[in-house]
Amino acid sequence: MSRLWPRALGGLLSLGTLLVVATPFGVSWYLDDLRRHVSGQHDTPVTRVDPADLRRFTETAGRLPDRAAPVVVAYHDIRPHGDDPAATEPTGREHYVVTPEAFDAQLTALRTAGYRTISSAQYVDYLRGGEVPARSVYLTFDDGTRGLWSYADPILERHRMVAASYLITGQVGTHRPYYLSWAEIDRMSRSGRWDFQAHTHDLHTRVQTAPGRLGSPLTHRRWEPDTGAQESLAAYRQRLTADLDAMFAAFTAHRLPRPQLFAYPFSEIGDATTDPEAAAFSRDLIAARFVAALTNKSLAPQPSSRRSAADGQVERAEVYARTSAAELVSAVVERTALPAVVADPFARAWDWRDQHGEPMTELSPLTGGRFPADSPRRAYGALLAYASADWTGYTADATVRGLRTDGGTVTLLVGVNGDATVSVRVTHGRVAVLRAGRVVAEAAVDPAATHRVTVTVRDGVTVARVDGGPALRVSTPTGPGATGGLAVAIDDTEGDAHPSVARLAVTTAG
Repeated sequence: MSRLWPRALGGLLSLGTLLVVATPFGVSWYLDDLRRHVSGQHDTPVTRVDPADLRRFTETAGRLPDRAAPVVVAYHDIRPHGDDPAATEPTGREHYVVTPEAFDAQLTALRTAGYRTISSAQYVDYLRGGEVPARSVYLTFDDGTRGLWSYADPILERHRMVAASYLITGQVGTHRPYYLSWAEIDRMSRSGRWDFQAHTHDLHTRVQTAPGRLGSPLTHRRWEPDTGAQESLAAYRQRLTADLDAMFAAFTAHRLPRPQLFAYPFSEIGDATTDPEAAAFSRDLIAARFVAALTNKSLAPQPSSRRSAADGQVERAEVYARTSAAELVSAVVERTALPAVVADPFARAWDWRDQHGEPMTELSPLTGGRFPADSPRRAYGALLAYASADWTGYTADATVRGLRTDGGTVTLLVGVNGDATVSVRVTHGRVAVLRAGRVVAEAAVDPAATHRVTVTVRDGVTVARVDGGPALRVSTPTGPGATGGLAVAIDDTEGDAHPSVARLAVTTAG
């Protein structure tokens, strides 16, 4: 049911004197103008969530820390499927459209799992070193679509939650009613439920970057068919700077606070760019103008953390049309920071990610079973790849077995994905400590098929021991970027019986 027109008419009727002198044409013009610039809002019935799921969400809440780095969630549009708001709507986006009913269920699930929502200002405070808030999510919506006003806003109001819309300012008010209008943005801002951040002025598109190749104009220079050459680096820099200037000017012109966070269009941050000079300039410019940039894809897990804050880039959990409430809670829980204490890391396969960054379904390749079919001589698993981003001050204690005189290694990696990653590689009769693939310390150990390996990680130093023997001490970088969790790698070249890890525990360093 639309909520706007009764309110609009009520406002008009309250102006009794004005209505006496107003002509029918004037009233009709006002309503038509209002309708064109402010779409109606729609109430969504409360979505029923399976009681069994609610019980699981409640149990999940009891296992998580009360305070943790906020988890950033990425949405695009909220509206019923098949509700084509304009013939000129960009195509191919249904994959990103979440129905109002699904959105309502997702917010219920997050609340039941003990998560509150925070604003952009609160998130920026955390990124700048402020207090870690109560367990929370930061809800973000890319593109600035009309569905946020028409459908998402009433649902947020029901749940007493807040969110942020990342605007393509050059598209506001265009392709109506697909994109939000400035009048709708003004109402959303005044509600206190929404704030607004940056998604470029007019660079959310694809352009030709070379003959037969398309890419983001944010991280690539354009190809100019008339000249048969690539845009000059100077012209690219001027174009990118002008776009951000126009975006900031639009915020100012419409009395919105200056945005402090930026979301990359298409999550193209330039990691795989064919134009490294352009990508480097865009990253430097964005870092200079914003507290942090958000993306939905990264080469390695980059959740909200002190480490990501230092890097100025954060990876979000993306929500799609088919994402269920339970799946969203699972993704958020996976990204919720946990302390560096894990009594039995092998208790749950889903706590691990494989060499492709995918969740593991079984741990037997690490604990003694066959290697994966696509990697017949190697197994790899990263423990709590997201939740461990800020780990330091911990000890990994493992018993490795199945080492042979003719080959096979077990490697414990600590500080994974941070600036202080250290690898401790153990064989039948030797241990080596590596940094950036280079051996920095090594020693002989008593030859044996089984060894106990301990690796202690502190800010600035990592210490490895095998079977309680002499310490191999390695200096490492310090600071918020020099943190990270634990991974296990097993390599073998012979036979079916390969080395494995019989026991593993993570404890606070003494």
